[in-house]
Amino acid sequence: MPKRSNKDKALIALLGSNSIRDAAKACGLSEVTIYRYLNDQDFRREYREARRQSVENAIGQMQRLTADAADTLERNLHCENPAVEVRTAQIIMENAIKGIELIDILDRLETLENDNTK
Repeated sequence: MPKRSNKDKALIALLGSNSIRDAAKACGLSEVTIYRYLNDQDFRREYREARRQSVENAIGQMQRLTADAADTLERNLHCENPAVEVRTAQIIMENAIKGIELIDILDRLETLENDNTK
């Protein structure tokens, strides 16, 4: 396996750290070096792409859990604890309304796009 470059080490450390200082410590580079890398347009682009990929992975994980989350909400809707049942009902209603609003917006956008292609 090839040895990682300092930029690769910095990128990995930045993705897993809460601050520049923590990232510098994690990868064994100085904070000045990390800041110098962050001033480099190519490095910043690579860092942004890596962060975007990380968020997309997390979103995918959350999407895989939605069926379990819906099952949990359904179970808690009838758990005989009024406070939990009311909060669960509120969550279900809020998300149902958001879903309808999103579908409506997507329908409107599709109509606009179709009108513009004519």
